[in-house]
Order: sequence, then structure tokens, then C-alpha cells
Amino acid sequence: MAHQVAMARRRSQNASVAYVRRMHFLIADLPYLFSRYQHGDFSEKLVMAILAPLEEMSRSERREFDSFLASAPTMFDTASVNEARDLAQKAVDEVRGENRDEDIDRKAEHRGVSFFKGKDCVRLSAGLPIEVGIAVEASLEHEAQQLKNAGDERSIAQLKADLLVSRLTGHPADKPLPIKLHVNLVMTDMALLMDGKEPASMPGYGTVPAQYARRLIETYGEIDDCAPISELAALRRRIRAYPMIRRLYTLPGAQDLVAMDSKERLFKGSLRKLLQLRDPYCRTPYCNNKPRHADHVHQHSKGGKTCCVNGCMKCAFCNLAKEAPGWTEEVVQENPHKIRIHPPGSVTYESSPPPITGLARMDESLTRRINKRTKIPETPRNVRIIRIFPEAS
Repeated sequence: MAHQVAMARRRSQNASVAYVRRMHFLIADLPYLFSRYQHGDFSEKLVMAILAPLEEMSRSERREFDSFLASAPTMFDTASVNEARDLAQKAVDEVRGENRDEDIDRKAEHRGVSFFKGKDCVRLSAGLPIEVGIAVEASLEHEAQQLKNAGDERSIAQLKADLLVSRLTGHPADKPLPIKLHVNLVMTDMALLMDGKEPASMPGYGTVPAQYARRLIETYGEIDDCAPISELAALRRRIRAYPMIRRLYTLPGAQDLVAMDSKERLFKGSLRKLLQLRDPYCRTPYCNNKPRHADHVHQHSKGGKTCCVNGCMKCAFCNLAKEAPGWTEEVVQENPHKIRIHPPGSVTYESSPPPITGLARMDESLTRRINKRTKIPETPRNVRIIRIFPEAS
């Protein structure tokens, strides 16, 4: 149900699970709050902020909270989203104060770390037990202040970030990271060799400027200390790149990678890498989760082939949801790759990956007009994949 609601509202699947669950008890247990929402007194974000802490309450406790809100109707009238969440959490704490230790222990069991794309950076988010989080913050702050007092020119925020990285990797922050990671960098031959301006892409992050991508590659030839280059100094302190180049080709005049086949049950090796490059995002519409599963569009158990055309990348959540009774998917176009999704019911959705080159796909007539105007021959595009940080032998 959450997946169908997510696609209908053009929202993330994970967020819609919470949305459906909260809307269910909003209608059933909180009639006064629901009436205020229906009349437009509260925005959806405000109502979701109020409902989030109330999930921990029992049905009778939520009804008691709703009666209290009806007797104090102005409680959330001028509240911000954060204020509304804190007020609702305060109400939960007053009702369930004796059970808070159990709730805290339960949250500690669900601790975890996640990475997500920020503006020109990668952000790290960690859910830690309360005392551990406070201790880590205090430790980083204390050591950063000591280094700052000793004359370090970095800011406190920079020092804390560098200290965190050095503790995680076991290497000093001013030394190159250990060469144990794989990072794919996809760029055209024009961008790599002829100073082209078409952005490169880094699966798992997104696009990066062509000049920045070339600078990453140039560090390969400058890893010795004989000829320092000021422009690369900052990069060389962070990484050492050992590129391995694999050539891929698109069809003439196209913006998508050509297909590969396999006789195996699972998507492995180069075929899986091709799917990962073609589908950098989960193919379920509006899903924000990372695509970790190479999935058969038409299930292998129902005769689906293990090939590029019948494959797509999905997050684990969407891959499991697809197995719901009445849910079917099919490939309707090979190039560019397009699948049609039929959730239970009469609504269908279509999904295509973003083009490997360019911002958007163009129809043939528009492509011919652009090529004629810019005198670009319709020849196969040579797309190079630069793998940075290959695993050390």
C-alpha cells in the first residue's frame, strides 16, 4: 500500500511507509487533530511532525492526547515544525516517562550510519546511543580545541572532520587514504582528453564538473614528490588515484549504453556494473533509496532472462515490494531502456534511467537539428569509465 501511495503522491517509498502508518492512526485515534488538518489549519509537514512522537503511544493514550488538544486548541497554532515535534514529544514523555528507558535502549539497538549527497560534498549521519553520541562530540571538540590552541590553522569544524576521518581510517588526516576503495568515474572521451565541458558522473554521488574529474585523473601522474604542483596539492593530500580505464560505447546518436547478456541466474561482473552505471537511482518512480539489488524486470522464476534489457537496479525495499500479489513489471522499450510498472489496481507507471550523457534525452528530429546546427557527426560516443582507488594487490 505504501508503494502505491508513494507513486501516486510522487514521494519516496520509505517516507510513505511512515505516512500511511501515521495517517491510519490520525484518522482512527485523533479525530480533532484530523479535523484541523482537513480544514487547512495545519500543514501536512506540521501534522507529520506532531504524529511522529505519537507512534510510541497506545491507542487510548493518543485519544487522550487528542482530547487534551481539543481543550487547548491554540497549542500548535503558531508552532514551527520543530516546535510542534518537541511539544508532541513532551506530551509523550509525560505519559510514558517510566518507559523511556526501554525506548532509549530500543533506539540504541537500531543505531546506524548513513551517507548522503550534500552540496558539493558527501554528508555522514549517524544514529548513536545518547551517551555515546555526547562522548564522541565532546572528544572531537576537546581534541580540536587542543590542536587549535597549539597553532593549527584549520577551523574547529575542519579539525573535527579531519579527526573523525583519521579515527575511522586509522591514517593521519594529512596523508592519502588507504587504497582499498573502488570509485567509478564516468566521462566522455572529449571531456577526458580534449578539455570538453560535459560533466562527468560518479555513481553514488552524481555529476561533477569535467575539470574536477580531469584533476582527479591527473593526480595519477603526479604521485611522486619530484615535481610538486600547487593546483593538485590539496587533492594529493587526500587521495592517490590509480585509474583503470574501460571503454564503453553508446549506439550512434544515442545517449544510452549498449546491452550485455549473461547465462547466469544472478547479475554479476561486468553485466552488473553496466546496470549500476545505467541505473544510478532506484528504478521505482520517486524512490530515494540507494539501488543495491540487480533485479530481473520479468522475474527469473517466471522465465525472465538474465540480460541487460531484462535487468534494472532497485533498492531492497522496492525489490521486495514487487513480489506483492498483483504487482507486475515489463520492459516496453530497449533503447532507451523503459519499464512499465503495474501495481495492484488500474494505475501504471513508466520508468527510464537518466541518459549517460547530456541532461535529457532528445527525439531524433531535435537531435538532427542540433547536430546540423553545431556540425556534430552522428558517430558512436566513446564513454570511458575511470575506476579510482582500485583494491591494492
